[in-house]
Amino acid sequence: MINLDQIRRDVDNFSGDMDREYYLNSAGLKDELNVSAVFAKYQHLFDKRLIAEVQELRKKSRGEEDKRKLRYLQAFFLEYYLGNVVKEFTDEAETMQTTGTVEVHKEKIPFRLAQVKMTNEPDRAKREALYRARNSFIDKINVPLLKRMQKLHQTAKKFGYANYLALFKDTKTIDFQALEKIMQDFIKRTESVYVKRMDEELKAKVDVSLEEAEKHDVSFFFRAKEFDKYFPKNRMLITLRKLLTGIGICLDDQKNIQLDVEERPKKSPRAFCAPIKVPEDVKLVIMPQGGHDDYAALFHETGHAEHFASVTPNLSVEYKWLGDNSVTESYAFLLEYLLTDENWLEQNIKMAETTEYLRFLALYKLLYLRSYGAKLSYEIKLHTASSLEGMDQMHKKIGEKVLKYRHPANHYLITVDDAFYSAQYLQAWIFEAQLRRFLKREFGNEWFNSQEAGKYLINLWANGQKYNITELAKTTGYNGLDVEPLMSSLLDYVS
Repeated sequence: MINLDQIRRDVDNFSGDMDREYYLNSAGLKDELNVSAVFAKYQHLFDKRLIAEVQELRKKSRGEEDKRKLRYLQAFFLEYYLGNVVKEFTDEAETMQTTGTVEVHKEKIPFRLAQVKMTNEPDRAKREALYRARNSFIDKINVPLLKRMQKLHQTAKKFGYANYLALFKDTKTIDFQALEKIMQDFIKRTESVYVKRMDEELKAKVDVSLEEAEKHDVSFFFRAKEFDKYFPKNRMLITLRKLLTGIGICLDDQKNIQLDVEERPKKSPRAFCAPIKVPEDVKLVIMPQGGHDDYAALFHETGHAEHFASVTPNLSVEYKWLGDNSVTESYAFLLEYLLTDENWLEQNIKMAETTEYLRFLALYKLLYLRSYGAKLSYEIKLHTASSLEGMDQMHKKIGEKVLKYRHPANHYLITVDDAFYSAQYLQAWIFEAQLRRFLKREFGNEWFNSQEAGKYLINLWANGQKYNITELAKTTGYNGLDVEPLMSSLLDYVS
């Protein structure tokens, strides 16, 4: 009989060690990612017999609390069992991205930094050169990524599931096809306004039509340097502290959140959060660059950090680390999308006229939602296919159908997140709009200046991820996830 208390302690330690490894690599403090060593240390957690026992306990369990915890544990064990099976391929692909370089006009540029340079490059020919160089390097990364994906699919079937999708549909209790239908309807309803606005903006700002645009053109357009004066690099942390003060949180008093703001050549250009030990040791990592997107990334990751740092210390490990990640993503979006609030902008960014910026952000968000809707459709096909042959062209076809600009086929693996995380992002986007509407109703349009709203959020965050996103939606007066608040909040500005 398994010792569940010991298993929980080991899961807690494993999760922290894994996040520490990713933190060191992505923060540019360590060249090589070595998740293989972490898996080796906790090899006993990824034994098929242990997983079978947890599955059996879940079937026999009668209490709702026990059922919930055992399902979360089963999902964890299966996901990381799969991760353990492909750990060498993961290490190889991630290390290539950390240490790899691309050559453009005889200049060698770190692979990750090339993305930043490309996004900021106004000259289309130079931007395209960076884009082509990165894509050529991605062809090399696809070698271990293809082996990794094939192994993931093969292993999922060994647990008695028809395919990779069926495994996560069971353990995450997300109906991926139903969510896909919701997003297909969303894409259809926003089609005309998306095409019109994107075509107009690309022609005006990048001098290309939507149809002839490539991914690097779109990235450059949404970098939106014309708004940089409102989002200076040297005011990022000042603005963040002010944001949190509004809801009664003093970042400097939170000793369990450590800010890593040092600039390093191999540091990930985007902010990220690494909860090494929940809630005692949470890393908030940024490489300040300035610009609206950098602020958005910082606010997003701060949402994660505040969530994990506020978790009740004695909460069970299933609720601290496991559960529905749509929950933490919704809290991250809640802080990120303060950048779309007219009142917050006027008070904190001192933007004299917000209309143009808000229309821009609404279009940006619409692009992301359509993109993730397309991503979910693609991943459903990817993870139910009998073979990966032709999936590169499927990725290109779906991306171009939904987003209308040119997509490289060879991005078909590097953009895929494990375990259908795309679905959890989509659920989070939907719930965040519901939660924001609830906060306005309960605490006023300027809820972000209400310490009572802050207390409400801290109480929510204290539960970790005990409750799933549908359960949380019901606490805000909805029957479940409802896309209408999201739809109306976008269409108010984007059209």
